[in-house]
Amino acid sequence: MNKDTVIKHYEHTLEWAQSLTEVTEEEWRSALADGKWSIAEIIAHFVPWDEFILHDRLKEFWNDRALCKAPDVHEMNRQSAERARHEERSETIGRFIAVRTKLLQEMKKIEASRWTTPFLIGQTELTLSSYFQGLIKHDLHHMEQVKQALSTKRR
Repeated sequence: MNKDTVIKHYEHTLEWAQSLTEVTEEEWRSALADGKWSIAEIIAHFVPWDEFILHDRLKEFWNDRALCKAPDVHEMNRQSAERARHEERSETIGRFIAVRTKLLQEMKKIEASRWTTPFLIGQTELTLSSYFQGLIKHDLHHMEQVKQALSTKRR
C-alpha cells in the first residue's frame, strides 16, 4: 500500500463522514445491531485514535527506538462512545473531520521513501505502509457496517 493509496482513502473518509449529516437522527443514534455501536459512536471513536497517531506516533516513527504501546483500546473506545451519546452530530462529525484533515496534512508531508522504512512498535517491525494498511482495514470494516445497517433500515 503506497502513500497515494493511503492519502486517497483518508480523503474519501472525509467525504464519507460529511455524507452522514444526511442520515436521520434515529439512524445516527441507533445501535447498528444488538450489542453494536451507533453511527455516532463509530465516528466518535475514530477521533482519539487519529489524535494518538497525529500527536504520539507520526513524530516518533523513525527515532531509532521502539514506539510505546497504544493506550488501552477498550477504555479509549468506551470514553469516545460515551461522549458521542451526549454531543450534537455536527460536533462529532466536525471533530472527526478536523483531526483527520490534520492527520492527512501531516501524512502528505512524509517523503514517499519513508513509507517503506521499518520501525518498531514493541517487538513488531512495521513500515508506514503496513501500519496504515491496518488502520484502513479498520476504517473499511466500520464503513461497511454503517453501509449495511443503513441499507437494512431503509428497505
